[in-house]
Amino acid sequence: MNTPKNILFVVHRYAPFPGGSEYYTQQMAEEALARGHTVTVLTGEHRAVQGKHNGVWVVDNPTETLNRQWDLIVVHGGDVHMQNIVHQHSFNIRSPILYMIIKPSNSDICMHGMRFSDFLGYSTVADLNHIANAGYLDKARRVRHGIKMGDAISAPEAYMNRDFVKEDVPYFVSAGGFYPHKAMTELADAWNFSPIDAKLVLYGYGMPENAPQQTDQVRVITDAEFDEVQWAIHKSNGYILNSYEEGFGLVLLEAMYHSVPWFARKTPGALKLQKHGFVYDSEPELMEFIEYVYQDDDRDWWNCVGMDNYFNEYEGYRYVVQNHSIGCTVDDIEDVLIELDKRKW
Repeated sequence: MNTPKNILFVVHRYAPFPGGSEYYTQQMAEEALARGHTVTVLTGEHRAVQGKHNGVWVVDNPTETLNRQWDLIVVHGGDVHMQNIVHQHSFNIRSPILYMIIKPSNSDICMHGMRFSDFLGYSTVADLNHIANAGYLDKARRVRHGIKMGDAISAPEAYMNRDFVKEDVPYFVSAGGFYPHKAMTELADAWNFSPIDAKLVLYGYGMPENAPQQTDQVRVITDAEFDEVQWAIHKSNGYILNSYEEGFGLVLLEAMYHSVPWFARKTPGALKLQKHGFVYDSEPELMEFIEYVYQDDDRDWWNCVGMDNYFNEYEGYRYVVQNHSIGCTVDDIEDVLIELDKRKW
């Protein structure tokens, strides 16, 4: 896109806080900044120094910010405080609004936001069905979830000092908040009672009171940086997403980028990507499948994981690079900006 624009992203919490929403918005903002746009993030929580984080302006005053004129306001989801402020006032905000659905919601505030936003961004079939059911299909615009790609990171020192690394044992990874819907405790309990001869490594944050107990088979890590989690996924035997609810599940894209098999409940993102992984309904089903594949050295991981679709570990990698880079995400946002420019003509 040749003409730089003034873009506002809205999210409840911003990096360097951990979390999918936080990292995703950060990566969108920094990719847009790298393309020459002026980028600001409106958020409820942040640790920006003197108003900036990695070159992106970060603010927390919605009244002042939303009264300014923006070429586009990009709202990451809803049903959280800062996004809901935009949804609540969307009918009299002068700037065009792209409401990225992220996780479909029929709450009054999200339905209000859908009604008065100019565009509704979808990434999964569930998003698109939600928009269609609300009667706003004319506002639907594809905004693909994406991850940051680049040079391979080197092994972080913290990772190399972990006991499961020093023991040089096979391990599987799950990462995310210790919130009830993430079902970390249920996963840990199932793993402890399974005969799988491998470690389960849980990287988590938030609500430490919900963190599973550490055992000989399950490691619980709460102090890891983003790079360590990525490296741990890269070196693991598989990634597990046991959440009951997910907006998408960016970690599945990250696992595919690292050519690592993944296993996930039937969340919208997992169903979209199921050709490249294994989806399940319950922990016993997951344990049975991992035991079936993992305990037999002669079995082909990828043939089993793909089930009806034979592929190798490079197919998922190629798919992510071609369709789900953060560059693809910002390309889709720029398509909305181009459409707005054409409307002015």
